[in-house]
Amino acid sequence: MKNQLLLIWLLFLTSTPFLSGCTVETAHAPVENIEETATAAPTATVATDTAVIFKRSGGIAALNEAWTIFTDGRVETNSNTQPELSATEVEQLLSSLESSGFFELEESYLPEDTCCDRYFYEITAVQNSTYHTVRTLEATPDMPEALQQSLRLIQTLLLEDSNQ
Repeated sequence: MKNQLLLIWLLFLTSTPFLSGCTVETAHAPVENIEETATAAPTATVATDTAVIFKRSGGIAALNEAWTIFTDGRVETNSNTQPELSATEVEQLLSSLESSGFFELEESYLPEDTCCDRYFYEITAVQNSTYHTVRTLEATPDMPEALQQSLRLIQTLLLEDSNQ
């Protein structure tokens, strides 16, 4: 029995130096330039009465939530937050997105440093049967005011109103 324990102990001691290479490091975005690729347009699987699709993922809780807002006020979601909206509220949201400049925004506002526990947001809104999608990361430096305002509008409608 002592010989077996001694053998196990020796195996442990001799393998320990090899385990030192098994450390966990924080993943960072690649340093080299990332080439922009074309983003596919939404497919026909999106319902014709879709007004806004809002996705929020990441953060310290590693969320992966999506809300699809329809023109009649229905909301489909995989989130625990289930808001109830009226058609008028949806119409006001689309009008506010338009007046804030959402439909003139570029497709992507991502910082060079994508590190660490921030939310990734994707907003798709429909205007005259045309989809416009914008992606960003929480706390992106120089995020346009139109995008900040769009995020506030949608989150207020979906997240704060459902808590009342």
